[in-house]
Amino acid sequence: MAYQLICPCGTNVTAFDDVFVDEVQAHLAAEHPGRNYSADDIMTMAMPVSDKLVRPKF
Repeated sequence: MAYQLICPCGTNVTAFDDVFVDEVQAHLAAEHPGRNYSADDIMTMAMPVSDKLVRPKF
């Protein structure tokens, strides 16, 4: 299963469930230092999406 979160800054984080929270937390650390959310908070804001929307990373 895949999830998506669109950050207020406009960044769209879409990833499979096993790495989704880590991807969101990495975005927060890089772009919004000091903003920390728990895994539960992140998943509350996440939207389930089709696996087809996840782009492979090279």
